Amino acid sequence: MNLSAVVKKAGWQVDLVLAGEEDIFKKAKSFQPEVIAFPVFTGEHQWVIKQAQRFKKENPEIFVLLGGPHPTYYPEIIKARGIDAIIRGEGEGAVCDFLQAFQNGKSATKIKNLWLKKGKIIYKNPLRPLIANLDSLQIPDREVYYQYDFLKRASVKQFLTGRGCPYHCSFCSNHLLRRLYQGKGKYVRRYSPRRVIEEIKEVRRKYSFNTISFTDDVFVADRNWLKKFLPIYKKEVGVPFMCNVTANSLDEELVRLLKKGGCYGIAMGIESGSQEMRFKVLNKFITDEEILEGGRLTKKYGLELKTYNILSLPGETFEEAVKTVKLNAKIKPSAAAASLLQPYPDYEITKYAIKKGFLPKNFNVNDVGESIYLPSPIKGPETRQLENLQAFFPLLVAHPKLLPLIKPLLRLPLRPVFRLMTRITYGFYTSRVHKLPLGDKIRYLRHMDPLKM
Repeated sequence: MNLSAVVKKAGWQVDLVLAGEEDIFKKAKSFQPEVIAFPVFTGEHQWVIKQAQRFKKENPEIFVLLGGPHPTYYPEIIKARGIDAIIRGEGEGAVCDFLQAFQNGKSATKIKNLWLKKGKIIYKNPLRPLIANLDSLQIPDREVYYQYDFLKRASVKQFLTGRGCPYHCSFCSNHLLRRLYQGKGKYVRRYSPRRVIEEIKEVRRKYSFNTISFTDDVFVADRNWLKKFLPIYKKEVGVPFMCNVTANSLDEELVRLLKKGGCYGIAMGIESGSQEMRFKVLNKFITDEEILEGGRLTKKYGLELKTYNILSLPGETFEEAVKTVKLNAKIKPSAAAASLLQPYPDYEITKYAIKKGFLPKNFNVNDVGESIYLPSPIKGPETRQLENLQAFFPLLVAHPKLLPLIKPLLRLPLRPVFRLMTRITYGFYTSRVHKLPLGDKIRYLRHMDPLKM
């Protein structure tokens, strides 16, 4: 949406197609683009390469440009046949510079953030500084997505109020991105409160929504910003919202501030019920006491609570995973989600897993699957139980007394049954915590991909 906004301002026509909703080649034929751009996520990169090669086969003159997390962290994808260039990191400036050069027939070999392939030569340019003033960017172009009715009609709309995260968790890409941009500006940045309000009001003028989800990694990271933003939000928007927090950031003042400002629910990462695992493996220095206190304050002020958790961590036993269920059950979240760890090359947690023998030494990007649910790449004697526990996780957190009854089932090779269970339980609890009406619940379940569970 950000890229579409700046590219349209530069005078280009832009369209977007969601693979799975439409035939991307059929739509491309009707649009006749000069440039095809893919956002690429690790695990889906092989699919993107195949589509790029098909585009090139049908029209050798078309220019294929990749961006997103995979080219940012694993830029060697440019060597693949069918790929002309990649943009690493923040792409707004680079994509505009490239398109201007492309349009005018000028050289693009020195554009920062751009890697360009000409024959066997690859021009590798450094990253430009981070965008210091986010308010200088255009308001994101939602129209490219809202041509799809299920997104346009969604009762909850998502907004970002900034970029970057202040933490260094070993399982998250932020520590890699921070390293890439070292010395290139302030990593954690925020739009001004007024700029965020303007975006929300513009979206409300064009589209309807009942609730808002602020999807920043840590919405509450800057309390001074919140104290400026929330009163304006309450007065000029007044729509119930949900946001992401960390347990160690929650205290009486903050939770009261959120509640008064219109917050109806928060989501926080617990990740593991083992404090030792959080400290030693996840580089997440949040104590059990802080998690329990965060849960207590959430309940005291009547907020919905959603938790995020990770199973099949390097060295994790089944009993340690059960501790994760039990710690969640103590704070009684409205919904508890659990993924299986998906290690990516160069992440600190991946290096740890390789060092300890839980992953092969030659583990690489082509070993990464599309799903954060099945199967677990971390192999151990209890991997099957951990995979199956993931399917029942929300149910067991809500009803921990069921654990002795379900525990024997988790040793069975019933993956199709457990996939169905995942779809039912995650769909039910997630739709409930986000206050989705019946129509949205049906659309949400329809667009959940069972092959990625």
